[in-house]
Amino acid sequence: MFDLSVVAFDGLWLLVDEAGGELGAFASKAEALKAASDFAVLDQERRHVLIQDDIGEWDETVVDPPGVH
Repeated sequence: MFDLSVVAFDGLWLLVDEAGGELGAFASKAEALKAASDFAVLDQERRHVLIQDDIGEWDETVVDPPGVH
């Protein structure tokens, strides 16, 4: 199950939460995935992220919460 999506839209990458809506717009896919990782800190769980690029192709990845030092 995917609770987060990263979607290319109009030159930006949108991070979207299934339950909460849009979480932010980012200049690159890497920045959006970093934000998804930061979002994972809330419950310290890995997040499955669905990714849609600007031509409509879908991919998926898993992001881990950043380590706490």
